[in-house]
Amino acid sequence: MISMEREALDSIARNGGRLHYYLIAQELSISAHYAYVICKGLERNGYVDFDTFKGICSLTEKGKETIEKDWLFRLKRRKASIQKKRQENKKRILKNTETIHY
Repeated sequence: MISMEREALDSIARNGGRLHYYLIAQELSISAHYAYVICKGLERNGYVDFDTFKGICSLTEKGKETIEKDWLFRLKRRKASIQKKRQENKKRILKNTETIHY
């Protein structure tokens, strides 16, 4: 899955699991035709149901699972980053207190 497809899935999920391809194009700052092509590709791979007549992409179970895994991965990475910054700050504070107490 290319990054634009992943971003489109993310956009659909943030908007209740259903979104018109034109609105996807607006959110991702891409052309409507490219958003249409992305939706067709996501449908072909089973991530969305794409009603071409109405132009609406709806997440399937496979798409929902993919989004959940992606969001959980992002949360874990963010948590690890925050923990690392906290440890660095503690080290910096301890170093500063040692410097102050000559």
